[in-house]
Amino acid sequence: MATDFFPNHVTIPSVRDLRHFQIALQSDAPVILLSDVHIGNLKSLTQKCHEAKKKVIVHVDLIGGLNKDQMGIKLLKDLFQVDGLISPSAKIVNRAKNVGLIGIHRFFLLDSRSLENGLKGLEMSDLDAIEILPGPFAKQFVNQFRAVKNVPILAGGFIDSAEVVHELFAAGINGVTTSKRELWNIRDNKIR
Repeated sequence: MATDFFPNHVTIPSVRDLRHFQIALQSDAPVILLSDVHIGNLKSLTQKCHEAKKKVIVHVDLIGGLNKDQMGIKLLKDLFQVDGLISPSAKIVNRAKNVGLIGIHRFFLLDSRSLENGLKGLEMSDLDAIEILPGPFAKQFVNQFRAVKNVPILAGGFIDSAEVVHELFAAGINGVTTSKRELWNIRDNKIR
């Protein structure tokens, strides 16, 4: 299921500013990450994405007015109709999976200890994909993460050039999340 959700070499627009939402809708990207929304606009934004034949993922910590308990996660699916979520919490990713959402576990590479703890934490997470931040470092650790869980791996944060995107794809990263609008049409190592 997750490999269908994240085809190889996909660039996922991370919409942090709603003034850029229409650009994301017009991009080639099959998935949009709504990074800065609230419960008042989430349903209409999700509906517009679905009308444009795009899947919607949200960063659950950045949804204003949403409780991250089991009921809040269930509302994401049933009321707001998102397709998946990103969270640094294995508990929240597991809740997402329990209600039928795609669950993406976000890992921050701060130092060797965070890498070690992240790899251990993977075993407790029923995830569909992994997102590693900061993105440019993800290429150095993709094989270590994939050895623990063989799922699609995304890179996010500080992805600011086509060169970085191409390097990540060449290293085996399945996709990138980025707020850089100029990169939203990169796919299969080409700008469309």
